Order: sequence, then C-alpha cells, then structure tokens
Amino acid sequence: MPYQLKSADINMRTLSFGAFRLYKSARQMLGGARHTGDPIIVPILGIQRSGTSLMYWVFERDLNVKVYRESSELSSLDAVEHIRLNPLPSVAAQIKRHRLPMVVFKPLVESQRAAELLSAFPTAKVLWAYRHYQDVAASNLKAFGQDNGRRDLAPFLADDPDNWRSQHSSAETRATIRHFYADDMNPFDAASLFWWARMQLYFEQGLDENPRVLLSRYEDLVTNPAQTMRRTYAFLGQPYPGDHIVKDVNAQSVGKGRVSKLSPAVDELCAAMLARLDRLNSAALVSTPAGNGHYH
Repeated sequence: MPYQLKSADINMRTLSFGAFRLYKSARQMLGGARHTGDPIIVPILGIQRSGTSLMYWVFERDLNVKVYRESSELSSLDAVEHIRLNPLPSVAAQIKRHRLPMVVFKPLVESQRAAELLSAFPTAKVLWAYRHYQDVAASNLKAFGQDNGRRDLAPFLADDPDNWRSQHSSAETRATIRHFYADDMNPFDAASLFWWARMQLYFEQGLDENPRVLLSRYEDLVTNPAQTMRRTYAFLGQPYPGDHIVKDVNAQSVGKGRVSKLSPAVDELCAAMLARLDRLNSAALVSTPAGNGHYH
C-alpha cells in the first residue's frame, strides 16, 4: 500500500479500524434504514500503484458505502488471477443485494471496458485514478519485480485480444510499444510505457468528454485529502460523511520514485501524457468544486 495506517482508531477515536469494519458490516446487514433507490455505482479505474488502495480504505470508512476489493465476489469466476469481473449481469445482481446509497469497487483490470461499464450501469460514475508515472513505475517494480514492466508489455507485442493488459488497445498504442520495446530495455522504461498505455485508454474511450467520469489525482488526495474527498462526494452526488474518513492519509510516498532513470524518449512520451491529464484535472478542479460539507 502507498501509505501507512496510524495506530489510532478510525471511528471517532473509540474503535480500532478492524472493529469499525466489523461494526460497519453488521450495521449494513442488520441495522439502519435501507436505501430503496438504485445505488450510485463507483468503479475505480486507471492503473495499479496509483493510490487506488488508499481510495478503497477512505471509502471503507463511510458507513453508508459498500466497498469491494479488487479480488472479491464480483470476480469469483476468474480462475486465473481472481480479478477479472464476472459477467456484468452477475455483477449487477450482486450489487443490487445491498440496500445502500453507494457501492464502490475497483476493477482496474477492466479499465479498457470503461465505456461498457458506464453503459451497463446507468447510475455508475467512474473515478479514473492517476499518479506521476515515475512513482507508479517504481512502485510497480518494487511490488512485482524488476521484470514486471516487460511482462506487462508482452501481451501488446503478441496482439493478445483477451489479456486485460492489451485488450481493446489501439493500433497506435501497440505500435508505440513495439517502437520502444527491447528485451533488455530499462525496467523503468517498460513500467512507464505500461502506465502510458493504460492512461491512453482514458482518451481513446472518450472519457475526457464524459461527465460521468472524474479524474482522481493521487497527489491531490494525499496532500489535500479532505478537500479532494469533498469534491469527490460532490461529483458522486452523495453527502460527505466527514473528515474522519481521511484522517490517516499522508503524503509520505509522493515523489519517492522520481529518482528513477528513464530514457529521454520514454520520459518525454510519458511527461506529455501526464501534462495532458494534469491540464484536464486542473480544469475539473474549477468546474467541480468541493461540496458544501453536509454530513450524513
């Protein structure tokens, strides 16, 4: 995980987080008013190592939200990696079991199917997570090994239509990866190229023009967590539960991966993509301000 939980408790300083989660689970099953309408469905998309686990834990602190891990009942039929979503009608049926106003899940490996998810779930609103490519690359290699970047690129080279990494990738994306790829390439170049390919999906699916999609910049979340989550809840159309949901967020991981050495050409490619995302995010900060702070 890109951050560390403090030893302090979560629920008004009276319960440990583990106890709070048990309380939340019991409360959602047995107590409290039941939501009668269709829930807001929130897929967290983007790329691994972009702070999506942090976002998961933040939403977990909201009593009125059901949160699914990347590997969950929603991906129970994936016998290989346990992370590909079940058929969407099955996912919808599972989600409808919860009489709650909002259900959050993070099918990162389905980011190439964002448009399909938005079509299948009329009440869905997507959070597209992104983070500086050098930090993502460094975290990727640290977590999964120095060869992981090259492994992530292999399906593009094979034109594999079924592997989630290359599924729905454009000819432009595959040609770009082939241009830069070498068996002995810099591991950070490979991991950064994979970041670029996943971010390319945001634009190729027209998500930059879709009002049901919000960019979620990791650096915003960890440096200004309360305002960022107020804005996120405003976008989702849900009451903000209070600043206690972000009280353990810190910025200690920002910039740690930027000592990595990328080749100038790959660095330039990824920097241009990051600048493009940042411009859109900055514009969205103006058009989607933080909410008015109404709590549950």
